[in-house]
Amino acid sequence: APVIVAILVVLGVGVGCFLLIRARARYREYSADRGAALITGKPGALASALMTIDGRMDRVPEEDLREEAEMNAFFIIPIKAGFVGKIASTHPSTENRIEKLRELEREMETA
Repeated sequence: APVIVAILVVLGVGVGCFLLIRARARYREYSADRGAALITGKPGALASALMTIDGRMDRVPEEDLREEAEMNAFFIIPIKAGFVGKIASTHPSTENRIEKLRELEREMETA
């Protein structure tokens, strides 16, 4: 019984660390966007650039699964979306990044 508890604890810590590392990567992405917006003073321009880049991403082949390669090792079917894909991603969605930049733009206008 103690061995089973130890295994469960090790697995729980491993999964927890994996999720924290991914969350930290997403937070750093938001921080980079905020820093760039504050340096330039134009969060709207950065949001516009993100929309332009995202629009061009439709041309990238969907078969390239390198970004999900680490997490896909644990699954029979590769993850691309859904809850597991969202928590395993290292980057927030472009829509969320743009929304944060729009909020910053509103804050800067009222300040």
